[in-house]
Amino acid sequence: MTEFILDVELHSEDENARLSAAIDSFVSLHDSDVRSDAFDLDLMVRTVFGPGGERLKQIIFQQHELADAFSTFWVAFRGLN
Repeated sequence: MTEFILDVELHSEDENARLSAAIDSFVSLHDSDVRSDAFDLDLMVRTVFGPGGERLKQIIFQQHELADAFSTFWVAFRGLN
């Protein structure tokens, strides 16, 4: 199965907490969508280190559309505050 991976660089613990909140909000919004199947949102989050030692979160989706939707959602969520 194809995986779609978003790499998110985190600059602080606060940003790590905001990413977790964004994922929770995105899942809640997706679950509240009456058109969606409760089991069609598969995602996994893992921590990795980039070539320069920077900490990254990788968010792995099974559907390209959901990866794109979360990427857009994260940009908007990150911009709040």
